[in-house]
Amino acid sequence: MGSRDNGLPPKENTLFKSIVKFYETKQYKKGLKAADTVLKKFPEHGETLAMKGLILNCMERKAEAYELVRKGVKLDIKSHVCWHVYGLLYRSDREYTQAIKCYRGALRHDKDNIQILRDLSMLQVQMRDLKGFVETRQQVLTLKPTNRNNWFSFAVAQHLRGRHVAAKNIVESYEKTLEGTPENEYEHGEMLLYKNLLLEESGDLPRALEHLEECESQLVDKLFYKHKRAELLLQLERYSEAEEVYRALLKRNSEHFGYHAGLQAAVLRTSKVVERWHTEAVSADAEAKLLALYAGLQAELPKSTTCKRLPLDFAQQPDAFGSALAAYVLPFVRKGVPSIFNNLKPLCSCAPKRAQMRTIFDGWLTALEATGCLPDSKEREIPTTVMWVRALVAQLADLCGDTKSALEHLDKAIEHTPTLLDLYVIKGKVYKHAGDLQRAAEWMEKARNMDLADRCAAAAAARRRPRRRRAAGPQSRQGGVRATSTAAAN
Repeated sequence: MGSRDNGLPPKENTLFKSIVKFYETKQYKKGLKAADTVLKKFPEHGETLAMKGLILNCMERKAEAYELVRKGVKLDIKSHVCWHVYGLLYRSDREYTQAIKCYRGALRHDKDNIQILRDLSMLQVQMRDLKGFVETRQQVLTLKPTNRNNWFSFAVAQHLRGRHVAAKNIVESYEKTLEGTPENEYEHGEMLLYKNLLLEESGDLPRALEHLEECESQLVDKLFYKHKRAELLLQLERYSEAEEVYRALLKRNSEHFGYHAGLQAAVLRTSKVVERWHTEAVSADAEAKLLALYAGLQAELPKSTTCKRLPLDFAQQPDAFGSALAAYVLPFVRKGVPSIFNNLKPLCSCAPKRAQMRTIFDGWLTALEATGCLPDSKEREIPTTVMWVRALVAQLADLCGDTKSALEHLDKAIEHTPTLLDLYVIKGKVYKHAGDLQRAAEWMEKARNMDLADRCAAAAAARRRPRRRRAAGPQSRQGGVRATSTAAAN
């Protein structure tokens, strides 16, 4: 807590230091015992009273803690230890403004105490006092310039105030203090990437790209290097180079939406990056370019589901949307993936696409019931395909508010495969959306009973179960527990 002479004899002073050590190692009972030993001889020693209060606060005896710390401050108002402890007490109760006042009171009596300065800076950034945060971190750096963390904390403080050039200069000043090979190559690489971020945010994009390429050999995170280089090339409107990098990244991870968005922007020759197009306007020219792009990507990356899903967002022409929908949905329907409709929900915010989806699904269902094959196909589908298409049709009808149609299709699907738990869950959700919570709970309970080991079904049933009112009179312990659990689950 500090090196100030606390007025105690050597024996008690050693005991006081042990109190601080016990607090820091969370040995609160031993700390309390040591504090009481000191206070028996010196009952009005302010710093010991403050430390005892701090320990009591950690033992959830807050009223006693505040009383002792306040008494300690009154008895030794010039002690930075007492004021620091008072601040720690307020900080534990999240009263940060009062804690800052206490820390400043401590610094009036020990202005160069690094621990207090660090605690103060933490609360300043918490309270968004960025000006004070900069001043405090600068003071800490001045007192201990050999600590690397102090350099970067000061740089971050300037960064938060929007002073990117000043933050970059601080990082460069620290670089000049380095000699020989870095001890930790990864941390050194992260420092260079932070400097690169400062260059980018300052608006000097050409210099940011130049710096990134200069320090490539010193970076451990090669994947981030490629990602950042592609972003900078895109912002500098060097679209061909950006496209080449993004294609290489997609070969590494074809499901990354950020890589797809960057590649799309490069192909469209724009620096505006859009991850999901269903909320954006798409011109005919942009649609044509993107459709051509993904036709090539699907051939190049046949296992990528994202390459099949993204065209549904930007496809506007009915033929293009229909073929994209079939290419994406049918493999999941044939495999029996219950969650496929959740991936299609965002498309339903567009009325034309919602209507076309309903028409397409109805067409699939009609053809499967009549011939066992999908439209424009002579290959016979497996028996479960018609059941899953019915589930899709029912979920889409439910989303459109057509509860009657949704229930009819679900009844037929359950008749087809009465042992499939997911159909019961979907039916429970349809009743819930219609406002019939009692029936929703009943169907969810049926689903739960079909597989008692299925935690997902059990959780869904618990959420739909209606609340039970407790009886006015005394009840058994079991009944009380069940009522409480039910209320919590709802």
